[in-house]
Amino acid sequence: MDCLEIFKDIFAKMEAVKAEKPTAGTKFRLMGLVADIAEVTQALQTQVLDVVSHEAVLDADAEVDYAELAEQVLAVELQECVDAGESVCEQTRLVNEALGVLNSVLVQIPEQLERHHKEEEYERLYEAEKRRYMNSGTAYRARKTFEEWKDYECYGHPLQENIEDYRMGKILQMFEKGVFNTRVEQMQRAKRYQGELDFDQLDDDNSMKKTAHRHYAVLRKLVDWRDGCLVVEPARVGRHFYACRHEENAKTNRTNFLKYMHKVSLAQEELRKLEQVQQEKAENSLLPDMLATEQAMKYWALLQKNGFVDKTNQLLPETTRKQAMYIADMFSDKLQLRSKWKPFHDLWHINNLAQEKWDMQESGKVPVRSDEIDRIFER
Repeated sequence: MDCLEIFKDIFAKMEAVKAEKPTAGTKFRLMGLVADIAEVTQALQTQVLDVVSHEAVLDADAEVDYAELAEQVLAVELQECVDAGESVCEQTRLVNEALGVLNSVLVQIPEQLERHHKEEEYERLYEAEKRRYMNSGTAYRARKTFEEWKDYECYGHPLQENIEDYRMGKILQMFEKGVFNTRVEQMQRAKRYQGELDFDQLDDDNSMKKTAHRHYAVLRKLVDWRDGCLVVEPARVGRHFYACRHEENAKTNRTNFLKYMHKVSLAQEELRKLEQVQQEKAENSLLPDMLATEQAMKYWALLQKNGFVDKTNQLLPETTRKQAMYIADMFSDKLQLRSKWKPFHDLWHINNLAQEKWDMQESGKVPVRSDEIDRIFER
C-alpha cells in the first residue's frame, strides 16, 4: 500500500467517526484531529520526498524516528477522544493503526535507499580519499616527523608508555583542529567508552575534558577498537565524508582526519613491533643461556623454517627421537657445550638421547632428513 492510499484510508476512517454524530464538543475535537493528521502526513510526505530526491543518503546522526514523531502529534488529541466514549475510542484506534502503517512505510526508506547506496560505495569513497592523502607531501612529512620523534624524544627506542602518550596526543590534536565540531554539536550527551582511551588523565579543571569525551564519541562512530588499537571502518568514514561534503571546511577536516589517523596508525604499528619483540624475548627466555646465543638463535630460526621445531623451539610432533638426538648432537658440537645432552633433556622433556646416538653408531643408520639438519648447521 503506497502513501497516497494510506492517506485516503486515514481520511475515510475519520469520516466514519464523524458519521456517528457524537456530541458537539467531541466532534469539534475530532475535526481538529483530522486537520492535525492531514498536516503531519503532508509534512512527513514532503520531508521524505525531499530526502529521497535531493539527498539520497540518510545520515545516521540525523535520522528521524517517524513513529515517535507521529505519536507525539496524536498523544494529546487521542487521549481526549478516549474520554469521549467507546465508539469514538475504537475509531481513533483505527486511525492510530492507519497512521502506524504510514510510519512503517516511512521508516523503511533507509533500507530502500540502501539498495542504491551500498556500503561498498562508501568504502570506495574512503579508499580514494586515503590514496590521495597517502600520495601527498603531508603523509610523507607525518612519517618523517614520527621517525624524528622516535630518534630525538625516545633515543630510537620508544617504550610502550611513550607510544600510548603519542597516540593520545595526536587524537587530542585532531579534536583541537575541530574535525568533528559539527557532529559534536548534534550530540545530546557525551558517551564514554570504558576501557579504551582514558581521558581521566586530563586535569579535572581542564576545560577540554568534556569536549574530548564528546569528540571521542563521534570518532568511535567511524572507527573500531580491535586488540587495543583504533582501526578505521572504511564504510563508516566514507558515509561521514559524504554527509559532510557541503559543510564549511569539509575538505580541510577530511584531510586532518586522515592525517591524524595516519599518525595514530604509525604509533600503533610501532606498538605492535614492540609487543612482538617482547613476545619473542619471552619465548626465547625458555631457552637456557647456552642455547640462546646469537649463533644458536640462527640455528633455531632455520630449524623452525625447516619444520623441526615450533616458534617456542619445542619439537614438532613429526620430529622423531632420532632426529632430536641428531639436532642436539650438532648443537653441542657447534656451540662446544660442556654438558652435551642435559640442556636438551630439560628443554624438550625427553631422556636417553645418548642411547639414541649409541644405537645410530651401532646400526650405521642416520635419521631421516639428516642431510637437511647437516645443511642447517653448516651455516
